Amino acid sequence: MLPFDQRTGKIWYDGSLVDWADARLHVLSHGLHYASSVFEGIRVYGGTPFLLREHIARLGSSARVLDFDLEYGEEELYEATLAVVAEAGITEGYVRMNAWRGSEIIQTAALHTSVHTSVAAWELPEGYYAATDALEKGISLVTGRYRRPSPEYAPVKSKAAGNYMIGTVSKNEALRAGFDDALLLDDRGNFVEATGAHLFFTRDGALHTPTTRCTIEGITRACVLALAEREGIACTVGDLPPSFTAEADGAFLCGTACEILPVSRIDDHYYDVGGNEVLRRIVTGYRELVDGRAAVPAGVRIR
Repeated sequence: MLPFDQRTGKIWYDGSLVDWADARLHVLSHGLHYASSVFEGIRVYGGTPFLLREHIARLGSSARVLDFDLEYGEEELYEATLAVVAEAGITEGYVRMNAWRGSEIIQTAALHTSVHTSVAAWELPEGYYAATDALEKGISLVTGRYRRPSPEYAPVKSKAAGNYMIGTVSKNEALRAGFDDALLLDDRGNFVEATGAHLFFTRDGALHTPTTRCTIEGITRACVLALAEREGIACTVGDLPPSFTAEADGAFLCGTACEILPVSRIDDHYYDVGGNEVLRRIVTGYRELVDGRAAVPAGVRIR
């Protein structure tokens, strides 16, 4: 895959479209040194960014959690994203939106730094997030050694770059051990999520998912919950200890990048992906949403 800093095209950077190679920041930017940076990832289906306004709203909320405000309003970011996607001629792709503190000062406090924003987009190749046959065969997960911190100890409700350090280390370790991803526990020892996606289990025709006490409010997770309600599938949100893997009859991850991704193994416990009817209904329902064949349920409106 071509490195991202060597690609061509246009990126929206602080109010205007610039050449891809010119969308740069200084090495002494506060966001690089102190993780004062937030981001969003948005999927593009049929040339249209999916749930774009919800992602933009969450970007603003994430920035406020880190004690800064975006320099651009939601409508301007909405139009900027459409412009970037159109400029790139993307049909099936991905948008990455970032906001970060600038380089006026390099120390922990940063009350008077500037705030910068960028929007980039690219086509998604097959197998970008998981193997091309992952939807049929599922992926394998291992419980990671690091835990998501309590909301009392970190700004866990922000989609902040710094909150993904644990995920990067954990997924690296999972891949080296022969797994596809890692599952993270919270400070109390219960499941939270994978390194970049939310977790659902199936059991006896119903869904079970961890609370979001220690993580962001997932937009795709909200889609799944709304789909389950519409389909008449019961869903319990609560604390799920690692022992729940043996009680469940299936599992899947959900997120903007991975969509709905079946899980065939967690640690030493295996699931039958092909025979899971609840999983099939959720996968089908989500595909109808992103393809525009069904209306997005009102419950997905995260603000």
